[in-house]
Amino acid sequence: MNEKWKWMTAGRLRRGAVILAAAGLTVGAGLATAGSALAAVGSQPGNMILSASTGALSSQPTWGTTTACPTGFTGSAEVAEYTSTGTFVSFISEIFASPTAPIPVTSGILDGNVGALLATAGSGISATNPGTDEWVVDCYPSAAGVGTPEQVQSIFVSVAAGATTYTTSSTGPSVTSTTTTLTVTPSPAASGGSETASASVSAADGTSPAGTVQFTQNGTNIGSPVAVNTGGVATPASTTFTAPTTTSSVTDPVTAVFTPTATTYASSTGTFSLLVQVSGTQTAGAIPVDVTVPATGTLTVTVSTTAITLTVGSTTPLTGTGTLNTVSVSDTRNTAPGWSVSGQDTAFAGPSGAATQTPIPGDDMGWAPSGTVSGGATLGPTVAPGASPGLADAAQVLASAAPGSGTGSDTLSAALTLDIPTGQAAGAYTSTLTITYLLT
Repeated sequence: MNEKWKWMTAGRLRRGAVILAAAGLTVGAGLATAGSALAAVGSQPGNMILSASTGALSSQPTWGTTTACPTGFTGSAEVAEYTSTGTFVSFISEIFASPTAPIPVTSGILDGNVGALLATAGSGISATNPGTDEWVVDCYPSAAGVGTPEQVQSIFVSVAAGATTYTTSSTGPSVTSTTTTLTVTPSPAASGGSETASASVSAADGTSPAGTVQFTQNGTNIGSPVAVNTGGVATPASTTFTAPTTTSSVTDPVTAVFTPTATTYASSTGTFSLLVQVSGTQTAGAIPVDVTVPATGTLTVTVSTTAITLTVGSTTPLTGTGTLNTVSVSDTRNTAPGWSVSGQDTAFAGPSGAATQTPIPGDDMGWAPSGTVSGGATLGPTVAPGASPGLADAAQVLASAAPGSGTGSDTLSAALTLDIPTGQAAGAYTSTLTITYLLT
């Protein structure tokens, strides 16, 4: 299930959901499954427009659409920014209410100027880091950007190398990958000796794309960027530097970062580990041994399907109590990205046609999370009946694990307490409790 969360940060979050149907103060259940990630491409590319299709990076154009949001998703709309590879960056506009018709291009308000929005961490596009991002319109079924969105209209916004303006397009960029090959001679190097670094750049389509190469030594720039493949002719970039002065053998990391002139080519980086030796040291050669540990494991969340019945006491005011079905969490991922399990309730309503039975507000039910957690995970806070925000206002945390923690097995539950309003009509009532989980 695709869902927007306003506290979304670096990576996009995927959401799995379990719907629990409660009847006669009882609850039925289903199995939790992971949802898919938010789509990175709008279904109607080119149908988002800016008040100026090209302009200064310092300008703040308004935005609009040439089509309305689809039926059922006209509660509100907002613009989200994605990289050309589909990675979520951030939300970049104010929320537009009731997009039942095409949004006038004079009405949509961005959160800042184009240059600042494109330079956001996670994207970092600028004149010195040219590229293209996709701005996508999220259409929501409810106001204030709440609910499951449809990602519809979009536009591609680009900055060329050295440019002070942006351009837009209805189609995404076709970016050709490049390879930067770096050599350093002589190697091994003598302590304090003179070295020459040379970088050759080639593209996957067989061309020699023009651009610049910035050489670095141990993270520090070696002079200014050097032109490479001038005029599209294969011509290496080179520079000279001094090896570090040392009294023992050390490794000096050297890099060459290629920045293309044309945004149709991708940047690339070449690396070289230069061995620096003192006089008298004899080394036949340094052979790097690399290993990549793959990401393994899964996050599994399950919940019992047994119905829950709240027991109502005899003292007034009346109170119903019960226990949430066991929620089992197993996280075996060696990336330890973290997770969160939450719950949200609806109002308790009587049977259809029972006009005398006024619904019991969902926030009249509270819970006290309990269970065993491992790997640094923590239980969520107690939510008292009638609290604001309560279980019906928004999803409340049952348990969570911050990034870098949460691996292991957890058994979760919660003590449920429902404060029944004074004078509530007798009868059976039904509520729906939704258990959700989030993973990065």
